[in-house]
Amino acid sequence: MYNGSNLAVILYLVMFAALFISYYTANTFAQDIDMDVKCTVYEHSDDVNGNNVDVRILMMGLKVNSDYTAHVIPEHNPPTSVTTKSDSDGIFWVIAKIPNGEKSMLFNVNVYEGNNTDGRLVSSGDDDAPCYGISSRLSTSSATTDS
Repeated sequence: MYNGSNLAVILYLVMFAALFISYYTANTFAQDIDMDVKCTVYEHSDDVNGNNVDVRILMMGLKVNSDYTAHVIPEHNPPTSVTTKSDSDGIFWVIAKIPNGEKSMLFNVNVYEGNNTDGRLVSSGDDDAPCYGISSRLSTSSATTDS
């Protein structure tokens, strides 16, 4: 039958399995956080300095009402950071404005927990497609033809 040493080994294996499952489950949820990054060029938005770009960052599944910082690193523009709180559903939605942003074709984004980039990295990604332009003259002219 079972003696004391066999029982200790079985108990050890059960505890190891429980710890492994809890660690794996906790890390799986942390790795399943997806980030959506989209950018839009606003043509003729600043005729002196060039066209501005909005980089929109959306994440879901975060801690509720917690501070997060999005650090946007454009390909050919200076980086910028934007900090805001996630909402009551754990959704983080922020827009980073990049002056003269049409110089850049790629916008890398890192999202950190907390009020700055010193916090834990939560997610990393990019817009993975060229930015689409929206002409302010086109949207103004179509608004006047509809009436």
